[in-house]
Amino acid sequence: MTNQDVVYFSKMFQAVPALAQVERVLPGTFVSNRRSTLRAAKRIYPDLETARYSKYLGRFSRGNRMLQDAGVIVTGSPYKGFLAPYAAKKCTVFHGTYTLLSREALERNSHFDLLCIIGPRMRSMIERYAGDIDLNTVETGFLPFCEFPDRTELFRLEMLGRLGLNKQYKTLLYTPSRRGYGSWDSVAEQILMTAPREMNLILRPHPSQGLTPRRADKQSIQRLSSIARKRGNALIDLSDWPLSSYLAIADVLVSDANSPAEESMFYDIPLIFTETEALGRKAVVENGRKAKLDQDHIDMRLSLFESGVCADAASALDFTSLVSDALTSCDVFAKKRDNYAKWVFGHRDRLANVRVVEAIKSSFFN
Repeated sequence: MTNQDVVYFSKMFQAVPALAQVERVLPGTFVSNRRSTLRAAKRIYPDLETARYSKYLGRFSRGNRMLQDAGVIVTGSPYKGFLAPYAAKKCTVFHGTYTLLSREALERNSHFDLLCIIGPRMRSMIERYAGDIDLNTVETGFLPFCEFPDRTELFRLEMLGRLGLNKQYKTLLYTPSRRGYGSWDSVAEQILMTAPREMNLILRPHPSQGLTPRRADKQSIQRLSSIARKRGNALIDLSDWPLSSYLAIADVLVSDANSPAEESMFYDIPLIFTETEALGRKAVVENGRKAKLDQDHIDMRLSLFESGVCADAASALDFTSLVSDALTSCDVFAKKRDNYAKWVFGHRDRLANVRVVEAIKSSFFN
């Protein structure tokens, strides 16, 4: 088997950064059925070879031919039904940090020949069902860390210059969760209206709201973009830059106790958690018990909320006060952030893509 036999596939943009890191070490072609995903992938990773899959064109479409002829297909979501017709060996990687893996989620991934999992937390969730679900797993670390830039003053100044933001100000980054779960609809405007005036604001909606044809989402983005322009030193980012580039310049992160909040621990950024009903502490306990997680696991998950300042997303919020609290209490929460990061990621380096490729080669290559 050669590198030319490797195809990377995803319908959603969310998996593209992780797949692109593996492709850097093991070259192949990225295939998607969505033009918006392909455009975003090409904009951020211009050297990534891409092809489009078409449900109707069959082998007349290059993407279809690539999938049909592939020796290995690497993806970031189950796609069990979609991938079933292809004879290739199938590998999945995890692009989010996955706070919860239920039995059903593992069963949806059981058709893969190889699962490259992240760290101790994911390993413990999988081991609950080791006797019932046969999975071939390798612990490889967190792929998005591979593209995390060095957090230097030079990089900060260059990025703020490219973004048209004030180089003298600190920067707040907001990364809510997906539609129906996250805080975007209730919190985004409050940040724009109440955050310190002498602070850069970068609001990055989840792709389910930022990269979508839904009229309501587009109208929301347009309205908030107008508010951001009037405020000044504020922008709405629709995946124009990798999340890592923003984390590397952020002085404080506002998030929904989600994957970006955990990823920010690579840099140990002060955190503000906007708790929603679907993602807050009560939900963590209820979902953990429903998934039959042991109490130690649930307690570790709850400790995320002890690593930063917490606020109720449904309330009227004053982000000037919240930012001040987060910055002044940064050192108080540092140990909690470090312990939590070790539990989630295991390896906290930029070599996960190398370990994934080693696992693929040892599993599938002659």
